[in-house]
Amino acid sequence: MKDLLKRAKGNDSSAKEEIIKMYYPLIIKESKIIYLKNKSFEDIVQIGILNLLHAIDKFDLTRDVGKFPSYALWAIKNGYRYLCRNEIRYNDEISLNNKTDNDFELGLNIVDESINIEEKVLNDILYEELYLALEKLDYEEREIIEFLYISNNKPNLSKFSVLKGKDYYYCSCLKKRALKKLKAFVSSQFTGHSSQF
Repeated sequence: MKDLLKRAKGNDSSAKEEIIKMYYPLIIKESKIIYLKNKSFEDIVQIGILNLLHAIDKFDLTRDVGKFPSYALWAIKNGYRYLCRNEIRYNDEISLNNKTDNDFELGLNIVDESINIEEKVLNDILYEELYLALEKLDYEEREIIEFLYISNNKPNLSKFSVLKGKDYYYCSCLKKRALKKLKAFVSSQFTGHSSQF
């Protein structure tokens, strides 16, 4: 797999095609649950392939190659989520750009309040940066972030606490601690200063 990735990163088209074939069923599966206005199913599949190619380009070969499958899955899913959320925000902004009786345009460029601050922090992080940040978390911290923000589950802390047999307050503190670490890591990427976790 490492040799295949190395060739793909070196712009070997046959290597890229081989990796695309490996992940094509996954891309099809994810494409079926995505709806984007003015985008056909074929368009959405192509977007998934582009997300995969981007993951190949960004993956660091000095790391464990065995982590590439989860990295590729995250790249594909997050690429779709990014487009969907952008479309939601765009539609919300357009719906608020209504004209008054005097034909003055009311430009209300606001952020959808249904997207809370914690989600916005995660949404603004490029998926490769978030992938690296997740590796800085311990097992429990990573588990709760993946459950609430990365998996197909709706962000439900109560459900997580029940599934794991953990106290709700403990899970709430765990989530806050994990998010704090992620934000510290991302901040260090922009400032160039290392963060101590």
